Amino acid sequence: PISAFSSPPSAAMKFKTPSFYYFLLLLLILVVVLPGKFSFAVSPTTITRINRQTKGLKALGDDSILQAESPEILLHHAPSVLSAHGTSALSMTPIVGSSLIMLTIVGLLYLWEQSVEYLRGSVPKTLLPMVESILGEIGGLGFIGLVLQSVLSNNSIKKVLEEISIHFFGEGDIALENFEFLHSAFFQVGIGYFIAAGGMAALGIKKLEEIKEVQSLQFDQNTGICTASPDLIVQYIPECVNQGQLPGPAIVRDDLRSPTVEKAARTVLMRYQVMKWFPHLPETFRVESYLQASFAYNLKKIVEVSPMTWVYLIPALAISNGIDLSHEVINAASPNAAESSGYFFSTFSSIGPSTFTVLVSAIWGSWNYWKLTQIKHMLLPRVRRSDDKDLTEILPPMYEFKSEREAFDSSPAWIRPIEKIWAKPATNDFEELFGAAGGVGLRLYQQSIKYQTWLSITHVVFFGTQIIPRDVSALVTGAAVGDPAHLTAELTTYSAFVALALLQLCTVSTKAFWNLVLVAGAAEENRETLLELSESSLPFTKEVVYTPKNATALEVSVA
Repeated sequence: PISAFSSPPSAAMKFKTPSFYYFLLLLLILVVVLPGKFSFAVSPTTITRINRQTKGLKALGDDSILQAESPEILLHHAPSVLSAHGTSALSMTPIVGSSLIMLTIVGLLYLWEQSVEYLRGSVPKTLLPMVESILGEIGGLGFIGLVLQSVLSNNSIKKVLEEISIHFFGEGDIALENFEFLHSAFFQVGIGYFIAAGGMAALGIKKLEEIKEVQSLQFDQNTGICTASPDLIVQYIPECVNQGQLPGPAIVRDDLRSPTVEKAARTVLMRYQVMKWFPHLPETFRVESYLQASFAYNLKKIVEVSPMTWVYLIPALAISNGIDLSHEVINAASPNAAESSGYFFSTFSSIGPSTFTVLVSAIWGSWNYWKLTQIKHMLLPRVRRSDDKDLTEILPPMYEFKSEREAFDSSPAWIRPIEKIWAKPATNDFEELFGAAGGVGLRLYQQSIKYQTWLSITHVVFFGTQIIPRDVSALVTGAAVGDPAHLTAELTTYSAFVALALLQLCTVSTKAFWNLVLVAGAAEENRETLLELSESSLPFTKEVVYTPKNATALEVSVA
């Protein structure tokens, strides 16, 4: 039958399961049916009873709900008043409201579960470890919130916390509120980091597709052979690389400016290098599959956040939070948040470290990109055309020549002392390319990209949620500002900090990661593992579609 050849349900259809319809039906009953079916009319006797009980509450000193001007308005508070004195509820509205809240929570959990399943089913198999790692880190942040909520609800711990709060902050409730705020800040930074990792993943997938397109220009449907010949590749590379030309500042400039198809064509040249390492590979070998394995491996390492990673947040959060607490403000969500506005700029203990870390992050990210771009160009094979342009040949990468390898220096004098802190002697030609870092170069710059991205995300989240919104709100509403003389300068400065951090994340950080993927693919210790993960290392088998003997034209077409 034709259903045997039909496509599986799409990811969008998975959301419309029977449980999904049961959920909608229950929601409809609670929202539409129950309020009208079980609502009760309020009689004058009931109003008289509310008045009597209200007077009793006033006599007990509880006049917090006695702001209404009439008994009818007091009915908004009636359920809590009556339940406290053993009287039946007036209507089903509180029950419906509580049910709606719980259904919202269940609905969000359902949406989360379906999103996770969709993500697991839509990403390439090699990226599944990265997805599982991100889900594990998010679960860890949620677990911390659960532990804090459980521990801080204990009265004994609350008393101890109040004493600590009085000692450090002068008031008993500030420490508890600060706990909640700082956990929220940690969670926001964590989510922001995983979003940035998602951006790196999106860029990597886009690069792999571009490489696939170039390599598929010469593809045999019958044999699976897809060798993009030098004559084809050279059409996308405007300038040939001379034998003795070492990478330099011009290489970085060209890497930023060159068209995407040119970058893809240069990367396809790596196929010849991989097949040189593994002569047994079939002609059907696809280099994008090999690079996808390197991409997935390095991305998983990037999203693995150790507990020590969070330590770097402490100075930034402590200094900025100190500005708020010194002016009796908890955070940007406090009603009096504007009382700290202006002081984030006029106080050197805030603006000084903030400026320093932003500049360090900008230099750090640019250096990661510069270093890995230089090394990448030493590792990629090159093409050379003859003078009459009739002959094109593939040249070995420059790092295979001892003279060029010795002339290449990826560690200028100013960075050499920093790299030597972690350095180990190089054990092969590949490790020599990392200069002073030597044998730990690849892992060092893998961690370097992670922590630089983390620092940029901290700037975006903290400045973008704690300083800029309150300054904008103060300007719009005309609220009383703590230091109005520096309000505009503060808003301008921290907005520039956030813009610079976002620029880093969208350009050099993501490009540095992709260069890391290419460099890691050439590491001797990684080659065997990446080849095993590469599906295209298997012999090509042409897919044969089975159709029934008496199949109709439509069935054959669907098949």
